[in-house]
Amino acid sequence: MVAYRKERVENAICFFAHEYKKRTRKYPTHTYIYKLLAHFDFQRLKNTGQPAFDLEYRAMKNGPVPKEIYNKRHNYHTPLFSFVPKMVKQRESVFIYPKGKPDLDYFSEEEIDDLKSMAEVFIKSSIPSKVLSDASHQEGSLWDTTAKKEPNAIIDLADAFPGLLDKPDEEMTPQEINFLIYSGLKNGKTHSGRSDHSLE
Repeated sequence: MVAYRKERVENAICFFAHEYKKRTRKYPTHTYIYKLLAHFDFQRLKNTGQPAFDLEYRAMKNGPVPKEIYNKRHNYHTPLFSFVPKMVKQRESVFIYPKGKPDLDYFSEEEIDDLKSMAEVFIKSSIPSKVLSDASHQEGSLWDTTAKKEPNAIIDLADAFPGLLDKPDEEMTPQEINFLIYSGLKNGKTHSGRSDHSLE
């Protein structure tokens, strides 16, 4: 569904990890990067009707976690970054070490602006990680909606557009129409016969 999906995901992770190291002089934990990734993904979903990465997220205790990346973290190979486990206060934590430079040519100008804006807002040495956690856990967020229904469940992106299938066609926003097209194509089926919507 998303062109250059793997490249986009890996370059976004590399970008956030690189920015974190540059701004804080520390390496980010994988959970911190997951929050940034999800925040960017869900923001693009709400702004355009389509997620940036087409990832599945679980509503885990500490925030949204991209399932396929999390499950492969101990055996994930890419020239852009590494997952590095370390003992911190007698507990294993996993950090992300950027190795290469992110290639932002995989993103549109608007997406690049959003990536840079998120780095500016959330990645600062003086801002505690709780600020980002609060943003992903806020009332009504996709994580919050899923966690209240079933903790650790897969986040349903349709929750970004509540009541969508009951909306008359003429009341739909371009983002809602685009989401119906995206989800219909992804699932290989239509939603209430509405897969023929266009933004024309």
